[in-house]
This record gives sequence, structure tokens and C-alpha cells, in this order.
Amino acid sequence: MRKLATTFYCICMLMIMQGKAQTFTQLQKQFTAPGREYGSAPLWVWNTKITKKEIDLMLQDFKDKAFGGVMVHPRPGLITSYLSNEWFDLFRYTVAKGKALGLDVWIYDENSYPSGFAGGHVPDQMPESYNQGQMLQITKTDTFPKDTKYLFVCVQEVNGSFKDVTSQMQELKGKTGRFYLFHKRYYSKSGWYGGFSYVDLMVKGVTEKFLEVTMKGYEKVAGNEFGKTVKGLFSDEPGIQAEYPNTVRWTPDLFSTFQQKWGYALQPNLPSLFEEVGDWKKVRHNFYQTLLDLFIDRWSKPMHNYMEKHNMPWTGHYWEHGWPNPEHGPDNMAMYAWHQQPGIDMLFNQFNETSPGAQFGNIRSVKELASVANQLNKKRTLSETYGGGGWDLTYKDLKRLGDWEYVLGVNFLNQHLSFMTISGARKGDYPQSFSYHNPWWQHYATLNNYYTRLSFALSQGQQRNEILVIEPTTTAWSYAIHGKNHPHLGEIGNAFQAFVTKLEKAQVEYDLGSEYIIREHGKAENGKFIVGQRAYSTVVIPPGMENIDGPTYKLLKAYADQGGRILLYEKLQTLDGAAGNALDFGEVHHSLDTKIFPSKDFNISFSGGNLFHHRRAFADGQLIFLANSGMESTATGQLQLKGKDVLLMDLFTGKIYDYPAQSSASGLRVDFNVPAAGSMLLFVADKQQAGFPAWPVKGTAAAVNTNTAEAVRPAANTLMIDFADVAFGDTLLKENHVTNATDVLFKKYNYTSGNPWNHEVQFKDRLVAKDTFTTHTGYTATYRFEIEEHVAFNKFTAVIEHPELWNKILVNGKAIQPVKGKWWLDRSFGVLEIGALLKTGENTLTLSITPMSIYAEIEPVYILGDFNLSAAAKGFKIVPPQPLQLGSWKEQGLPLYGQSISYKKELSVANTGQQYEVVLGAWKGTVAEVKVNGIKAGIIFTDPNALNITKYLKKGTNQLEVIVTGSFKNLLGPHHNKPQPGIASPWHWRNIKAYPSGKDYDLYDYGLIEDFRIIQYK
Repeated sequence: MRKLATTFYCICMLMIMQGKAQTFTQLQKQFTAPGREYGSAPLWVWNTKITKKEIDLMLQDFKDKAFGGVMVHPRPGLITSYLSNEWFDLFRYTVAKGKALGLDVWIYDENSYPSGFAGGHVPDQMPESYNQGQMLQITKTDTFPKDTKYLFVCVQEVNGSFKDVTSQMQELKGKTGRFYLFHKRYYSKSGWYGGFSYVDLMVKGVTEKFLEVTMKGYEKVAGNEFGKTVKGLFSDEPGIQAEYPNTVRWTPDLFSTFQQKWGYALQPNLPSLFEEVGDWKKVRHNFYQTLLDLFIDRWSKPMHNYMEKHNMPWTGHYWEHGWPNPEHGPDNMAMYAWHQQPGIDMLFNQFNETSPGAQFGNIRSVKELASVANQLNKKRTLSETYGGGGWDLTYKDLKRLGDWEYVLGVNFLNQHLSFMTISGARKGDYPQSFSYHNPWWQHYATLNNYYTRLSFALSQGQQRNEILVIEPTTTAWSYAIHGKNHPHLGEIGNAFQAFVTKLEKAQVEYDLGSEYIIREHGKAENGKFIVGQRAYSTVVIPPGMENIDGPTYKLLKAYADQGGRILLYEKLQTLDGAAGNALDFGEVHHSLDTKIFPSKDFNISFSGGNLFHHRRAFADGQLIFLANSGMESTATGQLQLKGKDVLLMDLFTGKIYDYPAQSSASGLRVDFNVPAAGSMLLFVADKQQAGFPAWPVKGTAAAVNTNTAEAVRPAANTLMIDFADVAFGDTLLKENHVTNATDVLFKKYNYTSGNPWNHEVQFKDRLVAKDTFTTHTGYTATYRFEIEEHVAFNKFTAVIEHPELWNKILVNGKAIQPVKGKWWLDRSFGVLEIGALLKTGENTLTLSITPMSIYAEIEPVYILGDFNLSAAAKGFKIVPPQPLQLGSWKEQGLPLYGQSISYKKELSVANTGQQYEVVLGAWKGTVAEVKVNGIKAGIIFTDPNALNITKYLKKGTNQLEVIVTGSFKNLLGPHHNKPQPGIASPWHWRNIKAYPSGKDYDLYDYGLIEDFRIIQYK
């Protein structure tokens, strides 16, 4: 007991020396306003011609919405030349503006992704980064070819043995036998890489060149702010994957490195990488181990060292969703070890707890990150979150997905993306966008403040888990073949995913173990299996783990000899990929009983919901975060744990309350109810705490009788027209979807991949320099819409993108000019006052440009006004407006409406001393704002869908207003080809073959489906 107490004291002192808030007093002091260090930082997409005016507007907006900083992210659509003098001048300006506003500015190190090619500058300046070959492709033949000029390695099989016969090519020409022939393959060139190919990050000097061409300019204009306002650097999905079928990854010194590491040659064993011949498990294991070490040595270490030298954290992520397939990187956790602030991405809005390749719901993926942070003492862990979830993401979605990541170990929120513009193809670039465009943007500070406090809280103390589950990564290597799905590889992934998920659902506290990190940071000492800063009392060999690496085995054996506890759920069969005889650590368990993993002095029991917890140790107590990732039901249960007092830390307000708990001889029992997508942050103190108000308990509820709410549309209704007749040269595209028409048009003008702003990056000024079209080029786009009788259209307006581009703008054949200085939706969208030019029946809006311009994408146009829409045979037609009622907007003539609707009623109050709540019943929207007597009282976006309005009420008659906000899903799409919910990518706006009826557009319900209620508590 004395030894345990001494160990705990040393741990606490270490934690204090590391500068973390290790007492509740320190946590409390900073909780309400933690500071920008803990604020979220979005990927701020520079995807247009960047101006200082736009930088000013957006940075101020980010500050107003409670962001802690921004990550400047060049991305397709960028017109300003990347890494040019202009680029760096704009970055210098951004840093100065950010410093003045108190915002951190992060460098995103690539023009789009994956990191490493510097927008084409690395392959341009260093041809050996790509021209030496990156793959070996296999050809099997029974006759040796006479043409050998492309052959690189030749292997012959004789009686089951393999021999390198490369040096005998001349004498083997035309001979028969069983030959495995290998030739080099090269990464393909693509507009995605600025017209170059990706680079080989395992070639010596490539990363150094990448740092040179990328970072020297930043050093020059902002080096004095490195580690200050310029907070750090984000790398995005660097990888070492093979590209073509029947290939394996290769790099110039692969063979020599392999020989030196393993003591035998890889060349005669290359067939084992493709077929189960020879000692294939060993060869594949050794091959991927070699690739991992090369990837770390050539990429991770130079990046890590550069950031250490410049006092900045290196963050970002890899393509971690491919596990257990090692293609992009053989060991996710090994890569995280070299980041000062490791990260992952969690995109889309498709919750999947079973697939190893899933994004949200993939417990393993987040636990890999959290485990490395625990073991290697990394305070912050990032997740690039929400991207591609679609314009329809609600605040409830945003909170549910964020909380799920945080409860598993993330504590830095990086939103994907914040568009500078949504013009052209950019609006389909994996939306959501955290920017002024969104109809819910004005309320976003509420969520940002919540995650700032949560990021701070979960960055303090220590998560100390007693159980280590070794990840079967090195086993998976033996079953990986590029381009082929070995069934056992899937079995390994599925078994481990299910195992980890079951542990998490049972509230077992554990870390995952990487054999690379164990090799570099592991030891066995005093009956503990130690990995870096963590000491484990139980080590688990999980299902699917057949292989163990030599260093891991050596440490496990020493740990076992010291009496350490090892639980096997799979029999170990190979050592470094080779068959092993003495790998037995005891009985193999064939099923998982989570009851054998009790947590000392801590227990959670509950029913309903999908509950997770995160626990952190402090010198004077423990912090517990509960999150319900279910979307339907409340998680109701209790905590039983050591402690003397419980405090609830309100993440929305920053207030702290004394929370009820029942004491017993063994500690405390704490009851909880966490609603769907809800959360709770508790501090359980070792001593009684004084001075905190009691957690408010509601009295007896009674419904207040009120009139039915009146629905009011505060903004003009919208008709979006996404099909047009497009004429250029002798071509007429009749009723073509705008995305298809744009691709056809640009291909006509020799842009082979279609729209150059859609999924292509510009190297230097190569795209804009081609904007030299002759006089007789260009096109005319005509958009058609019908207005029924009895519609008052005299105040209608139209919205078009980039009105300055067009030589002619015609409405029903009559010229019109945009209203100077007026915009809608995006600051590059111009407004036309078209009412006087309209007529009952068919109308046309025509845009003409000559000569052609590279900036002239064909995009939807919008008609705004007081009208309703009705489905037509093709698209929608404008019909007379009707009074709004409760119910779905799209069923009431607003199918494409993307803004807000207000619902108003009166409330008579005789006694202001009682408590009142607004309660929403059935409703559909991203967020609902509540106003009382014209004053904002707060927002509602998740269960229990209630808001206390007492302090805003006055005696007598009060005006209540609930404003339900929709989304841009119905306005901007995707609308066609039956898109799957929860994901939106550029491809969802492509391959649209015909102009459908409006009834066939993919649209969501929005609106107050039931009237809101007023509840009085007595």
C-alpha cells in the first residue's frame, strides 16, 4: 500500500511539473473562458482569388463565432498562385490580422492533399522525387521474353524454390520455365497534382525538399510568429500506397534496406508478396516492417525535427481508415508517435460501429489516437471533423459526432471546411461549410464555446488505463496483397473491431498498443508492462493476432516472468512473420467476457441510449465525461465510485453546480440521465466542496394554454434552376444539368478533365495563364422557368454567380444589369431586379460570354420572391403564395427554401416568480432560436428540446417566437440520383442524365411539425 501511495504521489508531482491543471481549483479557474488555445480551428479554405478584404471579413466573423484560430487551407478553386510572393504576402497579412484579433493561424502544408508534393513544386524542382519508379508490377510467364528492356527483376521458380535470375536475362531469352517478371511502374500524372504525379516520400531528401519549398516562404514572412500566432502545421494524408493492379510498393533503396534489416534478399522472394508461395507470411511481414521504417525515417522524422526546431506542433492525419490494410501506411499508431499533436479525420455523417473502414462509429480509429497520446504524453489530439456530411447536418448531428470523438479521446476540434466562396463547383466540395453562407451560422458560437470548454477539460489531468490491448497490425501485414481482398485480412479487421467495440460498450478502460511503439518505448518493470508514460497491469492478445514481433515477445516474456497478467484470445503462431514454437502465454479464451476486466473503485450501469465515458485523474479527484451517441433515447443510469462530492460543469454556460449524489461506505452513487446526443461533465472531488449552487431541480410541470402559433416566412422563397440550354460553336446542349454542361464546355476548349476548378489544383499560374481565349469563343446559357397566373412578380429578383463576367444578361430577351453592391448567399453572387421584365407563362434568363473565360462555370441560377413552388414535369414552376401552417415546408410550396421560418404566439404571465420553458414537439431543422419580446433567449437543437425563458418574461402579455432554421440541402443539393444520406462529395453532382420533375428531387422535411408548448413549473 505504501508503494502504491508513493507511486501515486510521484505521478501527481510529474503531472504538476508538466504544467497541467492537476487540481480542481486550477480546472475551475480557467473553465469558463479557457482561451483561444482550446478553441476550435477550421480548415479555412482559400479557394478563389484571395483578397485582403475577404480575409478581414472572414477573420472577424471567425472571432465573433468564438473560434480559437484558423488553418489556412489551399484547395481546388484557388486562383491565387500557391507559394507565390502574393500568396506569402496574403499569409503575412492574415497573421497580422489574426494576431490583432487574438486568433491563432495554422499552416496547412499542401495545395489540397495529400501532403508532400507542394502543389507540384517538389516534382518540378526535384525530378528524382517521382522519376525513379514507385512500384514493381508482376508478370507471370512460361516463356522468357526476348524484349527485356523494361524488366527490372526476374525470378524463376524451380521445384518450389525461387531464384533471382535478373543477371541471366540474356541467356534466358526464349527459354521455357516458370518466371516471375517485374518492371517498374510510376505514379500517374494528374491535374490533382498540378499536372505532375505524387512523389515518393521514401526517397531520401524528398521531405527535406518539401520543407524547403513550402516553409522557407512562411519563415520569411512570419517566422518571428512561429510558435506564437502561427501556432503549428497541418499535414493531410501523406502516404506510400501503390497505385496499379498487380503491383507492390518499391523505392530505390528498398532492396538494400531490406537486406540490411532482415539478413536476406527480397528480390527472389518477391513472388511471396503476390502469392502464398515460399515463406510468404514472413516475407510480407518483413516487407511492410521495412516500408514502415522507411516511411518514418524519410517522412516523419524530418517533419518532426523541423517542427521541434521551430517550436511548433505538427498535426494532421493519415488515411487511417484503411486498417487493417497497410497500403497507405503500415501502422497508424506508429505514425502518430512522431507528431507533437497527432490527429485523425472523422468525416461524413454515417454512424457505423462494425466496419474497420468506417469513419464515425469507428471506435478503434479514435482509440489508436488516444492511446498514443496517453503513452507518449501528448497533450492535444486533433480530429478533422464533419467534412462531406452534407449541407443538411444539424446542430444535433454536430454535437453528437463531436461528443463521440471527445469521449473516446479527441480534444481539438478542426472543422472541415470553412469555404471562402461557394461559387462554381466549390459548393459541392465535400460540404458542410462553417462560414457566413450557412443559414445557421449566426448561432455557431454556442457550439464553439461548448467545445472550447470541453477541449480544455479533456486536455487536463491524465487518462490512466490499466489494460493494454495489442493491435494485430503486424499479423495483418501477412495477408495484404495490393488490389486484392484476402478473406482472412477482413476477418482480422472485423474480429478486432468487434472486440474493441464490445470493450468500449462495456465501459472497460483500456489503451491499444502498437508493436512499433512498444519496440521504441516499452519495458517490463516491477510486474508492469510499460509503454512510454503508461504502466499496464493486464496485456491482451486479441482475436486475430497470430503474429508477434521479436521486441514485443521479449518484453511480454519478461513481463510474464514478473507475474504479469496476459489474456489470450488468439494463439500466437509466428514471430516476426516466421513460424514460432515457444509462443505460448497460457490458455486461449474463445469468447470475451467483459466482467473479467473490472475497474477498481469505478462502475457504470445504465439502460437506453448509446453511452460512452472518459475518465481523467487529478490530484484531488477525477473528471468524468459522459456522452450519449444515440439519437433517439435517453441513457439512464448510475455511477459508483470513490469520492466525497460531485460537481457538474456546464459546458454550455461555464457554470459549475453541486450535483446530487448518495454517499455510502464505499464512496458515492451518482444518478444520471443523458438525453439523446446529450452529454455530462462531472468532477468527483476527494473532499467536500463549498460555494457552488445546487443543480436546479424542476418543480411540478403544468402546460400553459396558448393560441396556435402563426407561421411567417421572413425571407423570399427560392427557385433554384439547375438545368439550362447551353450553346457554344455549333453545339447545343438541351436541358443539361449545369455540372455536366460545364464539363462538356471545358472539354470543348481542351481541358481534358472538364471543369478545371473541380478537383484540380493550379501549379504556379498554369490554369489562369490559359485564360487567353479568342474573340469567337464563349457560350450562352439559357435558364427557363414558368410563372402561373395570379402571381405578383413585380418585386422578384434573380441571383447569378459572378455577374461581372457576362457580356449580356437577358431576361425574356431584354438586357438587365446587376444591382451594384448587392449580393445574396455568397459575396460573389449578384442580384438582378427582374420583376418588370417577367410575364405569366414561360420566362428565360440568359447569360452570354465572349470570349470564353476560364472563370465562367455554368452554375444554377436562383429566382427569389413571394411565391410558392409546385412540381412541374421538369423541375418546378412558380405558383401563387399561400399562408403557411404548421408542418413540412416542402409540402407547403417551399421545397427548395433554405432559410428560416418564424412561429409566433403570445403568452400571458401573471406571476414572474415561477419558471417557464418553451418546449418543442415534433420539428425538423438544423437549429431553433427562441425570442421573448424580441430578445434572443437561446437556441434549441437537441433533446429535451426545451429552453428556460423565465428571465426574459414580463408581467402581462409576452411575444414568443420560435425561429426554425432549415439547411442548404434542399437549396444546393445534391438533388439527383437518389443520394445516400450522410455523405456529400463532388461526385454527387455528376452523372445526371435527365431533367426530372420536381417531385423526384431529393428533398428533406423542415419546419415546426407540431406547435410549440409553454410549460410552467411550480
